[in-house]
Amino acid sequence: MMGISPGWCWLLLPVCQALLVSREVSGRTGENLSLPCWYSPGYEGYNKYWCQGPRWDSCRKVVETAGREVPQKRGRVSIQDNHIFRVVLLTVENLSKADAGSYWCGIERTGRDLMKLVTVKVFPG
Repeated sequence: MMGISPGWCWLLLPVCQALLVSREVSGRTGENLSLPCWYSPGYEGYNKYWCQGPRWDSCRKVVETAGREVPQKRGRVSIQDNHIFRVVLLTVENLSKADAGSYWCGIERTGRDLMKLVTVKVFPG
């Protein structure tokens, strides 16, 4: 992958990797936080989800799409899948210290799900 800027990697996602997320995002208590997760072509109709926990094999699903573009909401957390731009967006409203930690962007598939880790840090407002 020499010579390809990471900023352009999302255009070449199949070449780079199946999922692309920031390693770490941060926000302040009381604010809303959005976490984008880009995916490769071909996964548009798959169920995408965000789960929380230190390990991919034991994390707890926070919210999921059911394979549709219709926004889904559970409490202060919502998820939106855009099939045209191939991005799943997790939004956490009214951020609190308890929201800090490890999150996984996931795509459900046969065998092991595709998953990428994102660390969320929360600072005082």
